[in-house]
Amino acid sequence: MGDCFLCKPRKELVYASTDEGVALCGLGPLVPGYSIVATRAHLRSAADARKVAPSLSAFVSRVREVLVARFGRCVLSEHGRVPACADISGTTDPHCYHAHFLLFPGSPNIEERAQKFFAASEFTSSLDDALTIAANWEEYFLISDAPNSFRVLTRPGKFIRQFARILVTDAMGLPSTRANWRKHPNDEQAAREAESLRTLFSSAQSEKSHK
Repeated sequence: MGDCFLCKPRKELVYASTDEGVALCGLGPLVPGYSIVATRAHLRSAADARKVAPSLSAFVSRVREVLVARFGRCVLSEHGRVPACADISGTTDPHCYHAHFLLFPGSPNIEERAQKFFAASEFTSSLDDALTIAANWEEYFLISDAPNSFRVLTRPGKFIRQFARILVTDAMGLPSTRANWRKHPNDEQAAREAESLRTLFSSAQSEKSHK
């Protein structure tokens, strides 16, 4: 998957990593600290990564914890096995099926908006349980407004490209065009955020190790 940018993320955007996952600032930041946490291996979804990358959920939870400490709250989403990157012809980008979470620090709650596009949902209080539920569905969308609140949405209708980003732009009253990160990449802003979060994450890890 040489064309998948999550298989080979840009070094200046990466601010934390483990053997199984990598955290980076995403292009087209809608909010300060906008992040992506992806598996190192090219896996179809986070639900599929449960056995191959068992520490991924702990890593993304740790990244979220650091973001919450800085920004106060952080919405998390994952479009598991749903073609959220498909264009009008149905063609998908290679990274669309590379397991990754999107994290939106400081974003308003978008859960209610998201539920309107799905026919069924299940709630749980842990990420591991949410991914276990998700593994039973061919297509799912995971949304979390708080670290102890996760909802797995299933049986989608017609899905919207850049779904989570569109919901965030709508909730924040931003122009809908901002949802397209390719047209509005803001590379320099993303790199500056990564540099700041690299220092913050390193400090947080150091404090944790001394406790």
